[in-house]
Amino acid sequence: MDDPITQETPATFRSPPRILIPKLVKSRDNWKAKANQRNSALKKAQISNRDLSHSRNRWKQRAQDAEQHLRLVQQQLEQTQRQLEQSRGEVALLQAQEGKNFIS
Repeated sequence: MDDPITQETPATFRSPPRILIPKLVKSRDNWKAKANQRNSALKKAQISNRDLSHSRNRWKQRAQDAEQHLRLVQQQLEQTQRQLEQSRGEVALLQAQEGKNFIS
């Protein structure tokens, strides 16, 4: 079983620590900066998504309210038109009765 993973070998570096440590620190700092940048971009996208969702819901509600108002106005229009036709019929009936009374 000469598995290199299970064998514990001490890490041996050829470069001295005074050279390795600054490079490792710089690498870590770059990684952290990149992670912070990604986190801020994610947060920005989440906020944008939230705002767009609220806006879309607001517009949807406004459109539904407008459709409901339109249906109500159309019903009122139809009712008024029926009343108008009924009134015209009554007027025609009264004129016909008045014409008979006037001739007699």
